[in-house]
Amino acid sequence: MLLTPRQAQFAFVPSMVTVMSAVISFAMTTIHHGLAPGLLRAWLGNWGLAFLIALPVAWVAVPALRALLARLTRTARDADAARRLGEMG
Repeated sequence: MLLTPRQAQFAFVPSMVTVMSAVISFAMTTIHHGLAPGLLRAWLGNWGLAFLIALPVAWVAVPALRALLARLTRTARDADAARRLGEMG
């Protein structure tokens, strides 16, 4: 089943949070727990907690960061105007 662009946009944040929370929680759990028995159980517990914290943070942070970056991004038209202005002087 293919997603519509709107569905894909909606699925992006939880998908990214799932991957990032898994990787980071595994790294931190391994650093603190070591490669010892019980690592998998400790990691899965930490991953659940990391996901529960990261998802609401991402729902707020992603739109805010997109808006900030949109304001800080030059359009192609702005870049062309700046380049022409630089060529004049």
